[in-house]
Amino acid sequence: MTTSAHEGSTTLDLSREGLWVAHAALVRSGREATEAGEARPVECRLLEKIEDDEPFEPAELSTLRDALVSYLGDAPIRDRAPGREALRTVSTALDPPSRV
Repeated sequence: MTTSAHEGSTTLDLSREGLWVAHAALVRSGREATEAGEARPVECRLLEKIEDDEPFEPAELSTLRDALVSYLGDAPIRDRAPGREALRTVSTALDPPSRV
């Protein structure tokens, strides 16, 4: 289960396909950052966290959410459904639904 980023570090519970799409989104975003002159973009660290199943800080989740949004704009059809699910998971971790 994904924990809330408001509690500190957040572990994401993504499907294998969702992890693949998150990876692809971060690779694309990292490549763009490198082409813009960044020596080691934050996306590199986030890729390592995904591969090692480590928790994310809120700022890292925001970067991942931005990468997913950008990627899903023209993602291959096979990546769209798991990508939307990954985006929902990350967004929920950042902005959990309020409890009434």
